[in-house]
Amino acid sequence: MTRHATISRPDVATAAATTGWRTWYLVATAALAAYSTGLSWQAQFVSYPLFRVPTAAEFPGYHLAYNDAILWVVIVPGFLTFLACAALPFTRPDGVSRATAWVVALTGAGSLLSTVLWAIPLHDALDRIGQDAATIDSLLLANGLRTVFLTAGAIALSWCLARLIGGNRR
Repeated sequence: MTRHATISRPDVATAAATTGWRTWYLVATAALAAYSTGLSWQAQFVSYPLFRVPTAAEFPGYHLAYNDAILWVVIVPGFLTFLACAALPFTRPDGVSRATAWVVALTGAGSLLSTVLWAIPLHDALDRIGQDAATIDSLLLANGLRTVFLTAGAIALSWCLARLIGGNRR
């Protein structure tokens, strides 16, 4: 054997074994945040504007079908994202600053609050009163705020991952 062939390199299994749960938590949170951010932008420019398309008579069925369709695709990942981001100061791996973790936490809390206190009540209002332009406009504002929070969180998490990956390459 040549000397070159005997030099050991860490393989994927070794890297996975030496990577702590906090790093995997960060990776999972970043993936959830990227997914939820994409959904939020899609809702802002596609789903919610389409709430104006059905007639007033068709709208209750349309909104009910929308609500039924989004549980596992939007709601569950969204709330997991909000909570995972909010918990980052307590789960952050070495290499992620406290300040950055708190920025991410604030984006998670902001997303959660804008959803629970603003967007959900507007969806409930649409269920009660039907298609209403002012309510749809308010829903777009609520989602716009959530989209800003999610986007900021996804950017901060991407920066954390880039720093960790860059730090591990040295």
